[in-house]
Amino acid sequence: MIIDYLGHSGFLVETEKVLMLFDYYVGDLSVLESKPQEKPLFVFASHAHPDHFNPQVFSLAGGGRRVKYLLSHDIRRKAAPPEADADFLAADDEYIVEGLGTVKTLRSTDQGVAFLVDAGDKTVFHAGDLHWWAWDGEPDAMLAMMEYGFRREIEKLEGTHIDAAFVVLDDRLGENYALGASLFLKLCKPDIMLPMHFWQDRSVVARFAELPETRESGARILDTANETHWEV
Repeated sequence: MIIDYLGHSGFLVETEKVLMLFDYYVGDLSVLESKPQEKPLFVFASHAHPDHFNPQVFSLAGGGRRVKYLLSHDIRRKAAPPEADADFLAADDEYIVEGLGTVKTLRSTDQGVAFLVDAGDKTVFHAGDLHWWAWDGEPDAMLAMMEYGFRREIEKLEGTHIDAAFVVLDDRLGENYALGASLFLKLCKPDIMLPMHFWQDRSVVARFAELPETRESGARILDTANETHWEV
């Protein structure tokens, strides 16, 4: 599996048979030009926030490669050109996608969905904005509801083998930055985790990798703060 980090929450994943583009917002899409034309491209967008969905992705269609769009239900159908091969996915559902495999959606704790994609040879998870958003100063009742909502969703993944997981690690949460990612590692046990959605303080990636609970998890944490390409 080849993974390219495009920035923020955007990744391009290449398996033996398919290409998957997740939550493109910024970054150089010319990497696609080097990919085999016979591999279909499946474009995912977890929700309509502009840092997760860039309409520029629709320009990828029409170049000879099959391009299929798998978009969250909150991205209105009018956002896609009529000629685009686009499906709009509801939360907490399962879809069989021709040429790809199975896509399961989880309900976000913010907006839209998260994706679990079983492409046959590889299984990947992209969280979108599904996270334990423990903001300083929020009322205790709201914080408790957020923790409950996050746990409820990721517990659905327990027992599922995940080759690579793209998980939120947001520096704006201050001392709570690692709560969601740590719980995800504990419950879901992915082989590889790629932190995403960090903003100004990119040191959160290295700090998270050095936490005792992270090291004990056995997961390989890829350094998305300093690297952009991996063959795993």
